[in-house]
Amino acid sequence: MEENNKIELIPTGNSPQKIETSIAEFNQPLSNLLQHVGLPTENVLQPIEERRKVIFSLESALEVLPYEQREKAYYLSKFTVAVTVGLFDGALAFLWDETIKALRQLILKFDLEYFYSVAGELASRYKKLNGEEDLEAISDYDLLEICRRMGLINDVNFKRLEYVNYFRNHASSAHPNENEVSGMDMLTFLENCLKYAITATPDISVVNLKRLLDNVRKNVIPAADYEPIGKDIIKQPQERIDDLLLTLFGTFCSPDQEQFILDNIEGICPYIWNASTEETKYKIGAKFGLHRVNGDIKRKDSTQKFLEIVDGEGYKDEDSLAAELLEKLENLRSVHFEWNNFYNEYSHAKSIDKSLSNKGIPQAARKMFVKVICLCYAGNGKGYRDGIDERATTYYVQFIKTFNVAETIEFLNLFSDSEFTTDLDKRKPDLRMRDIAKELKNTTTNVHINRALDTIINFPERILARISGDSRFKEPMKFVK
Repeated sequence: MEENNKIELIPTGNSPQKIETSIAEFNQPLSNLLQHVGLPTENVLQPIEERRKVIFSLESALEVLPYEQREKAYYLSKFTVAVTVGLFDGALAFLWDETIKALRQLILKFDLEYFYSVAGELASRYKKLNGEEDLEAISDYDLLEICRRMGLINDVNFKRLEYVNYFRNHASSAHPNENEVSGMDMLTFLENCLKYAITATPDISVVNLKRLLDNVRKNVIPAADYEPIGKDIIKQPQERIDDLLLTLFGTFCSPDQEQFILDNIEGICPYIWNASTEETKYKIGAKFGLHRVNGDIKRKDSTQKFLEIVDGEGYKDEDSLAAELLEKLENLRSVHFEWNNFYNEYSHAKSIDKSLSNKGIPQAARKMFVKVICLCYAGNGKGYRDGIDERATTYYVQFIKTFNVAETIEFLNLFSDSEFTTDLDKRKPDLRMRDIAKELKNTTTNVHINRALDTIINFPERILARISGDSRFKEPMKFVK
């Protein structure tokens, strides 16, 4: 090749001017090729100035990744080539695929059985998954959510990665779209994925939880250790306590468990039960009726014994309605957070309608019912139709009209749930959540409940996610029980 035809992307001296010139020289042959074969050239490649932002900062962004890992980081080579060419959508797809791969590897190193236990509680469609190969069946959003609940990523980093996932679904080559991503966006995505997924490690409290689960399954735990273990467990975040209780309950009810495992769970679980939420206790109690109507005698008897051990027989549900409804709600919630929810929610909403009886919403399913139905009615504000399944909306409106005082109180309490408020910075979910509050004012004359509802209705736009910390909302909520 002649000297004046060389394209040296990072020339000797590494000067900004030479790098920018090299990118420009690299760009023209591509444009010429597209024109030669009759393909469009406009709005295909990102502007050179946007590519320059990423390339100039690439070395700094990669500092978090050790050199021994970089040598095998083919996805970063693909990412860099795609950015240099100007195909940011392709670069984002490469980056996200590696992020999901890294999180799966983190799960395998941590505790796959625990992961699937949490996954099965998140959505019943995951209950029969158990092997490494089944990880691909978990949706990307649910994978992030399960990792958050397990403590593999914290709440803030979950939001960071969720943001990348949103752009991957709506602005990458993974799905057809016409949205654009800037150079600064790409740098943020790269840094977040590298720091909080690809090189992430669990904190010490999560590692200690893994050790406990290993010991429960493999060793006889002395009775004298039950109380210290129980007192240590209740220092974990509330969601992790609830998930651990559900995991140990599931293990306790599994057929053919060795006796020492059952003894370990029997000794530890009363402490965890006392620290768990009412929702989780009712969820376990609802399993009794489900196993009974299905003729699963072993699991029904194990559930009965577990409830006796933790003094929780008052939470026992004698029929399967609550458990069936919870499973359907969990599946609808999972579908709602997927990128194409706007045409997949309908069948789930229809199925939930068939599960409701004239007795109203079972207490064991009340919180989940209110949360999921209101989330789906409000939509996620993303993509087509603002993330609203218009065919399912008729069912959601019908369900909301059946809410009474108990459901209204659950609605108000949910504004302290970060998942419930996650999309309230977007216009459509914000407006529709206020519409729900207006509808619920018809359920009661309680002055405190209506003050709280009025605060939601009149709160400044697109910051409803912060209302639970506002004194105008907190004051009436002191009297809402």
